[in-house]
Amino acid sequence: MKIVRYITLAVIMAALLPAKASAKGIVMPKGYLFGFVANFTDSVVYFTDIQEVDSIWYDTKSRFLLGRDIYANQLRNYFAESLKMPHRTCIVSFALTRKDAEKKLVKMRKLYTEKNAGSYEIRNLNENEFKFNAVSMEEQTSQEVTKTKAERKAEKKAAAEEKEKRKQLAKSRKGKKELPPQKPLNPNLPPAEGEMRE
Repeated sequence: MKIVRYITLAVIMAALLPAKASAKGIVMPKGYLFGFVANFTDSVVYFTDIQEVDSIWYDTKSRFLLGRDIYANQLRNYFAESLKMPHRTCIVSFALTRKDAEKKLVKMRKLYTEKNAGSYEIRNLNENEFKFNAVSMEEQTSQEVTKTKAERKAEKKAAAEEKEKRKQLAKSRKGKKELPPQKPLNPNLPPAEGEMRE
């Protein structure tokens, strides 16, 4: 009876462990984000305040914020729709503690205040003007998996069709001997030597 229990427990653990290992990230109770916005044709750059965002998704291996592009799109959409400033480059930086986020913000601001002093005008966006909304990656990851499976299937089908076309083309070339293109004779040229003797 004990052996059956151990085997059952081993099977259950074997089924659960790969699911945990393949998870892309974990949900942290909170994280700290700030945004940076610039346009390469404009000397004005924008920084948002450091904002506390609940339930952020964090990849423990790469130490990367998951959904960073979605947060950047929130900022880009705010500039395009509310401020009527499209085509802005938006970057989102994050940290797990406010102290680390402040260090990153100070370091980034120094690039525009000290190293390039006088070249840029810096403007701040406070939380009343713009606020990041938490992003749930559960929906995103399931959509990405479904999409990638469909994309892979379409890519395989397209590759198989391309391979078949190449085979058909190679077969048709083998059947025909392609002669090099010949130039048409020019009637204004004198006849060849053999023709002159006759």
